[in-house]
Amino acid sequence: MRKGLSHIYSFSVGLRNSLYDLDILKASIVVPFVISIGNIEAGGTGKTPFTIALALALKDRGYRVCIVTRGYKGRRKGTMLVSAQHSAKDVGDEALLMARLTGLPVIKSPDRLAGATYASRELAAEIIILDDAFQHRRIHRDYNICLVSTRLDQEALLPLGCLREGASALKRADLVVSTKDSSSGSLTADLVAVGLVDRFGNPVMRQIAGDVLAFCGIAKPESFFQLIKASGARVDTMRFRDHHPYTRGDIRRIRWRARGKDLIITTEKDLIRLMPEQLDGRWHALRVKMEIPELDRIIEEIETRVKNRRISR
Repeated sequence: MRKGLSHIYSFSVGLRNSLYDLDILKASIVVPFVISIGNIEAGGTGKTPFTIALALALKDRGYRVCIVTRGYKGRRKGTMLVSAQHSAKDVGDEALLMARLTGLPVIKSPDRLAGATYASRELAAEIIILDDAFQHRRIHRDYNICLVSTRLDQEALLPLGCLREGASALKRADLVVSTKDSSSGSLTADLVAVGLVDRFGNPVMRQIAGDVLAFCGIAKPESFFQLIKASGARVDTMRFRDHHPYTRGDIRRIRWRARGKDLIITTEKDLIRLMPEQLDGRWHALRVKMEIPELDRIIEEIETRVKNRRISR
C-alpha cells in the first residue's frame, strides 16, 4: 500500500516540477534578492539554525534582511510580522525562535509570495531568506540552498521513506550542504552546543553534569541527545513527536520521569512551546548554533550575485 502511494507521490511531484522547468507554471520575481533554504527530506536537517546563521552574517554585512516563513503550526492566519512577544501557538515555534534569536524581521505567511511582497513594500528588504522553501517554486530565487542530513541512496520517497523529492532534485540547488550524517553536499555544516538557557530563555553559566533528563519533540532527536551525552552527564531521554504541543499532562509526565534528576534539558524550539511559569529551576534548554566553515565564501558568492543582479536591472 505505502509503496503504491509512494509511486503516486513521486509522479505528482515530478509532474509539478516539470511544469515549472518547462515554464508552464511561472515563478514570480520580487524586488529583493531571494535566498531559499530548504531540504528534500521531511524535517530534521538543521534549516532553522542554518537560516539564523546566514541571516546574522548578512545582517553583519549591512544588508536589510527579512526572513519569510510559513509559520508551521501557527494558528494566526494571513501575513504578519512576528514579534518576540508572540506565542508559538500563534506564529509557530520556528518563526518565533528566529525572531528572538536574530532580532531581524520575521514574516509569517502561509502564502510566501504575499510574505515576500510585504517584506519588499513595507520593510524595504534588500535580501529575503525563504525558510523551508526548496519545494516552494512560486517565487523565483536568486540563490538556492539545500541541506541534506541523511544517506539519500538509502531512503525512499514519502510515505515509504522520508524524502519529499528524489536526489535528482539537488540539481536545482546552487549549494548543497551536508549536515549530521550526510556526505551528499559539497560543503558541510555542524550543530554545536553553545550553552544552557534558563526556562525564560536567558543564558546561564551552568554546566551539564550529574543526572539529566533530556527530552524533545523534533524530527530527528538523536543529534540533540548526542550533544547532551557528550557532556559526560548521565542522560535519560524522552521523545515526543515533532512540533508537539505540550500540555499540563505532558509536564507532569516529564516531572515524574525526572524524579531525582539534577537537570531537565530540552531544545530551544521545545522550550518556546512551554509556559515558563509551569516550570521550576531545573528546566533548561540547550542553545546550539550552526557552525559553517565556508560561511565567508558563501556570503561572498551571495554578494557577487546581489551586485550582478543590480547591474542587470
